[in-house]
Amino acid sequence: MKQQTHLQPFVNSIDSLFIELLEDLCKPAIGRTWLQKVVNLLKQVLSARNISLFTLIDNLTVFANNDSDFLDNKIINETTDKTNEPYWFKQCYVVPLSVEGRLIINWDDVPDDSEIKKFNYIFSLLSVSLENRADLISKENNISYDFSFEKMQEIFGKNNDLRSQIPLVAKEIATSLNVSRCQVKFFTQDVNPVFDTLLSSEYVTGRFVDAISVIPSIEKEWLQKIQSGEMLILDQKQNHFLQNIESLLSIQSILGFPLRYKENIIGAIVLHQCDYERTWKYDEISYIRKVALLLSIVAGKEIEFNKKLALDAVDLNTGLIHPEQFLRELNRAQIEAQVKKSCFSLVMVDIEKLKDINLKMGFVAGNLVLSQTARYLKRLFGDLYKIARYNNDEFVIILNEADQHKAKAAAEKLKEHLSNVSVLGIGTIEYNFSFVTFPVHTDSIAELLTLLEQSMILSKSRGKFQVTSFDEIKDKSKSSWQKLLDFAIPEIILKKSSLKTGPEIIETINKQVAEFGKRKTYSADILDSVQSLALALDAKDSYTEGHSNRVAEYAYLLAKELGLDSQEIEWIRLAASMHDIGKIGIPENILCKPGKLTKDEYEIMKKHPVIGAKILKPIKPLEKVATLVLNHHEYWDGAGYPNGLAKNEVPIGSRIVSVVDAYQAMTSNRPYRPSLQFEEAIKRLREGREKQWDPELVDLFIKIVS
Repeated sequence: MKQQTHLQPFVNSIDSLFIELLEDLCKPAIGRTWLQKVVNLLKQVLSARNISLFTLIDNLTVFANNDSDFLDNKIINETTDKTNEPYWFKQCYVVPLSVEGRLIINWDDVPDDSEIKKFNYIFSLLSVSLENRADLISKENNISYDFSFEKMQEIFGKNNDLRSQIPLVAKEIATSLNVSRCQVKFFTQDVNPVFDTLLSSEYVTGRFVDAISVIPSIEKEWLQKIQSGEMLILDQKQNHFLQNIESLLSIQSILGFPLRYKENIIGAIVLHQCDYERTWKYDEISYIRKVALLLSIVAGKEIEFNKKLALDAVDLNTGLIHPEQFLRELNRAQIEAQVKKSCFSLVMVDIEKLKDINLKMGFVAGNLVLSQTARYLKRLFGDLYKIARYNNDEFVIILNEADQHKAKAAAEKLKEHLSNVSVLGIGTIEYNFSFVTFPVHTDSIAELLTLLEQSMILSKSRGKFQVTSFDEIKDKSKSSWQKLLDFAIPEIILKKSSLKTGPEIIETINKQVAEFGKRKTYSADILDSVQSLALALDAKDSYTEGHSNRVAEYAYLLAKELGLDSQEIEWIRLAASMHDIGKIGIPENILCKPGKLTKDEYEIMKKHPVIGAKILKPIKPLEKVATLVLNHHEYWDGAGYPNGLAKNEVPIGSRIVSVVDAYQAMTSNRPYRPSLQFEEAIKRLREGREKQWDPELVDLFIKIVS
């Protein structure tokens, strides 16, 4: 009788709708249709203007709205940690529904508390109904997971090689669990293992391709835990990921599961969720555990077998000498040269941006580039010399009885022929070249390879299709060139990163800067090396190639015309040449975006002056330059960044760089627009005087360029 009294307000007013709602709540169903019908009925029964129902188990949100802007996406995220009791959020009444979701209601005329309490019975029924629905989903998922597991067994049952099977497995896992990205990663079997890029694969849901970014310093930390055999679950709630925006971009939750074979961790399955903070459920983890066991057995046996064949095998992608066999050939060449008192040379060929091709177009595209390059090398030198796959994107040719002149001629021949290499669907491939000679440069094989790599680093810092010999960077004094090898910032950074932009580079730079901090003296080589890093960054981006040099030239002219002393002019010239060095810490999908940046992307881009200052400031001779770089985007009216300085608060050098940088940018082709005509650029400078730029500097610069 009590229950009937409690229901009376609903039954008297909209009894038929309420009865229909009760019937639906008693028969929950999987999918959006049932949820949508329930929400539509709730809207009428509760006399609401707008209503939304979010379910956590399948990440569905359904609406019954009069106002399309009703649901602020922040509501779902903001309410995640709230109490289980209903509460108000802005103009919305939020009802947590057990652990499976929440109901969000908006009224034209907000009922008083006593009226809202009358709805609690409906809310409790809805909560129970969603729990029953969750059980149905869980049972269906288990059936789906069993079917998915059978599909994987079929994939491995076919007579295909493991490298063609792993991408199919990654896609099946991502599809079955509806995740943003699934990575299946394997470690190399070295003393210091890294990811085997040829065997590892990933599948990214289409709409998240540009959103996902994890920097290696963060990734390495939790992969080390996986290597120790732990399952790892991370999400945005952990303070570790909220320290700065560079640490984690767009990923809300991560599940990492180790792949174990014969007590060894051979790899990991890593799942990323981008669009919400996912709670990884027991049945999902059980599915991953089962898949990991299958994958570990299949891949483990394959890896073990390949390891036994490694000593005699050639590189599978290119048919060239395997790296281990290459070292044996190199030792043989050393012995022959010593016996005959002759020489031999090494020529290195580096494929530019192969990592980017693999990431953006997949490993199939990268393998096409490798195989096409290998064919050219074999065609040119295969009958005369040994050719080896040195690492992922580099080849080395052993030129027996070849001195420096022959080595240079061979490198130039390669440059001429490889300039015509084009791969279908990818376009023209770019290369760089270096060479060294035994025993002219060193009689140690280990040092010879180091010098070869350092020469390549110098080639890459100069741009594309460059040929460099170690003679160009060594000094008569061995101790002098050895210091350059050990401490030259851009060379070391280039070696580790191939100047890949993105936040991952900052950690590497900071380590190198720390090395400088231990030294008491700084040579001109150090300053030149740091400056070449900025120029190398320029060379990687076809839209801004040469930009830093031209800005430095204009800044020098303006500072000189202003009558500043020679030391101040030199600081300003250096700051202008390095003003964009911080962009090496900006993700490439933002730095090279062809369209206009979003608000969030622009906020990330605005970090580059701070990053640049952090790179330069620890190097004592560049402290003044670091300050000028930090402030080169401050405005005359105080509306700039990062600190909102105004007028003479902004150092004169920063104000000079700001004017000339803007002019150079306006008169250059950009990803999102063609270059402006001279007259239009001058017009915009005049419009921005006393707003963005120092009016005196604008007038003086216009006088110079006119």
